[in-house]
Amino acid sequence: MKELIDPHQAHLLMLAILVLAPLVGAGWGLLTRRVPRGLTVGLAVGAGNYALWTLYNAITDRLGLDTVRNLLVNLGLFILLGTLVGLGMGWYAGKRRAHGGPDGDVAGDR
Repeated sequence: MKELIDPHQAHLLMLAILVLAPLVGAGWGLLTRRVPRGLTVGLAVGAGNYALWTLYNAITDRLGLDTVRNLLVNLGLFILLGTLVGLGMGWYAGKRRAHGGPDGDVAGDR
């Protein structure tokens, strides 16, 4: 039975995301008149995706694709990283709101 996508094609897809994400981010930034922010978000998404893909492959190659240990290690890693990113974004949004930044209008200021 032939695979839907082979490892080489998956790697090319991740490289395409690495290249296209900053371009999409810059385009989004251009539409919202925040090009540096859009480019930064695009770079973070592209680089983060590629880094996680590389890390996932390293763990899977070491522990084996069909093992429970691989599943648990990757699950724990992604839960930890997701929690850290979520807490960091919440902290940053709260900080911007407290200082009345562009995304953090205080309710009584309108």
